[in-house]
Amino acid sequence: MRALQAQLRGTLGASALATSGIAVVDAGGRPLFERRAEVAMTPASTFKLLVGTTALDVLHPGFRFETTIESVDDPSDGVVDGNLYLVGGGDPTLTSDDLRGGTSAVRRAGVRTITGGIVADATLFSGPEVNRAWDPDDLQYGYAAGTSALSLDQGTVEFHLVPRAVGAPALVEVRPRSDAVQIAGAVTTAYTTLLSITRDPERNRFVFDGRIEAGAEQSFWRPVTTMPLYAGEVARSMLRRRGVAVDGSVRTGVAPLVPRVLWRHRSESLRAIVRRMWLESNNHFAEQLLRMLGATRGAGTEANGALVESAELKRDGVPAYGLRVVDGSGLAPADRVAPLTLATLLARAARGPDGPVIVDCLPRVGIEGTVRRRRLTDGLGRVRAKSGHIEDVNSLAGYVQTRRHGRVAFAIIVNDRRADDGPVDDGIDRALDVLARF
Repeated sequence: MRALQAQLRGTLGASALATSGIAVVDAGGRPLFERRAEVAMTPASTFKLLVGTTALDVLHPGFRFETTIESVDDPSDGVVDGNLYLVGGGDPTLTSDDLRGGTSAVRRAGVRTITGGIVADATLFSGPEVNRAWDPDDLQYGYAAGTSALSLDQGTVEFHLVPRAVGAPALVEVRPRSDAVQIAGAVTTAYTTLLSITRDPERNRFVFDGRIEAGAEQSFWRPVTTMPLYAGEVARSMLRRRGVAVDGSVRTGVAPLVPRVLWRHRSESLRAIVRRMWLESNNHFAEQLLRMLGATRGAGTEANGALVESAELKRDGVPAYGLRVVDGSGLAPADRVAPLTLATLLARAARGPDGPVIVDCLPRVGIEGTVRRRRLTDGLGRVRAKSGHIEDVNSLAGYVQTRRHGRVAFAIIVNDRRADDGPVDDGIDRALDVLARF
């Protein structure tokens, strides 16, 4: 044990790692190496480990989100007398292609006219769509899309740009098409791409300026606001293109208690969603999961989701030194968690009933996902982990399958302006190789 600690001190002594928070624990949660392990630090995307493990435990790996299209009236005569309801169940993976299939199902059911409008029901979640603790500079990008129980294409709209001859204006296609998104400005076809897309903070009006390189079509995704209304507008446009007349407008509201379900869409399993979330470091998935956890206590809010996470940690005997849950993704600089909390959480989770699922969901370091570019030797194929990066933060947490002492869990969090220096990553990678040889 002393030899291991000496080797880890050597590999983790360079640059900002000297003041980082580090915890390595054995399968039972007993510490093997600690440095500032009980200090709550900004975790970046390693925070997704908390929401993912909690969701798998509370909701179970086979859980599937549901989205429905409903009515009160019997449409057997081809007419829905009243409104059509689009009801969101918090699915983070729902796509416009899925919804297109739903509108096709309505048409196949014989519906030709809807005398009312489209009512978008996203009442499973509550609270503001966009987390106020996020950096405002992030909000123009798809990775900082908002959260809603009725979210389409991960809260974004696609702008597909088709260049023409050099000097001519490029074609801007909005996907999916609807009246919900307005565009202004112009993009010129040129020899290089330099483009800006800005959104009005209050509505889905996007202004284009700049140029796009000739010869290559490109797509850009930007977050939308008022997501339930946006999804309802998209649904109405899709229905009309399928020959279904919709007489009324789109609004938000609450679906009837005993509806006629015209279409039901079930997501892939929670196990698959968590794996994708950890593999891609998907912020939108994490935020949707946190609200879904909140919904198990009543209101689907971030605050309730945080309470569920804290209760799970307490139940499993995981220390929560200075824990502060501001969001589910770790995008907020105000999030706080101690390395020992993450490492102990992982050790406990691996020994629980969903342990094999949790271990398997984490990407293999040096091979796949956001950790594919890390350089391991002895640890290659033996380490599964989640990385985290925001300004001045570099973190990594997961498991190492050692040669002689079974699986260990670790968490390394660097909060330092030198966090992304090469020596930091090199030191972490060498430490993982040391653990793999343990």
